[in-house]
Amino acid sequence: MKFCFKTFVFFLMISVFVSQKAIAQRNYLSEECQKEASAFYDKRKISFNDFKILDDEYVPLPTILKRKGAEEVDIKAVAVTDHKTQNFYGLQFIWKDQSIIDCRSWYHAPMISLVETYKYYTPFIMKELNAIKISTHNLVSCGSPCHFAEVNTIYIIDDISYHPLTQTEISTITYEYPSKMFIDYLTLEEVYQFMITGDGFEIFDWRGKEYHTKDLKNIYK
Repeated sequence: MKFCFKTFVFFLMISVFVSQKAIAQRNYLSEECQKEASAFYDKRKISFNDFKILDDEYVPLPTILKRKGAEEVDIKAVAVTDHKTQNFYGLQFIWKDQSIIDCRSWYHAPMISLVETYKYYTPFIMKELNAIKISTHNLVSCGSPCHFAEVNTIYIIDDISYHPLTQTEISTITYEYPSKMFIDYLTLEEVYQFMITGDGFEIFDWRGKEYHTKDLKNIYK
């Protein structure tokens, strides 16, 4: 009886260890990213482990805007580094025990990532779960001088039963950049944080009013 109890405790400890390790390794690659990266490498099947974290100093990240409650979300630049051809870039989003890499085509340039808390409701029973919503605003090239804006969103849900969700929420008409809908969703200070970067503008519209970036300098130091 004593032996059976010790055996039970031993297997219980192993089970807990394996369970904890599994939780710590919840890594995902979005379907869209796998499709684009695999096509780029001539239909070679790309996985999460093919991506490597890059030095932010050499690969600039988009302007990252974190709202209250989303401070613990980490964003890193990653790439598939195949020395026989060009790198294929993406972004890795890390929150608690989950990590997801997302990327789009070679013609997508991520400019802004807005990170905020979100309430996710499960289908049917409508249970409320805590989540993080990350909306990345891209400049998309469709030829010279053709371009437009696209916003791709990731939902990371704080529940082991759910994988992160991805969705394209905004795709503007040709030549609309940045997306008016996305910019108006930001606060004026958040817009300013982007406009003062090398990718921003000296003059911009926000919620129906024109602003000069330099005039906001004394307000948002």
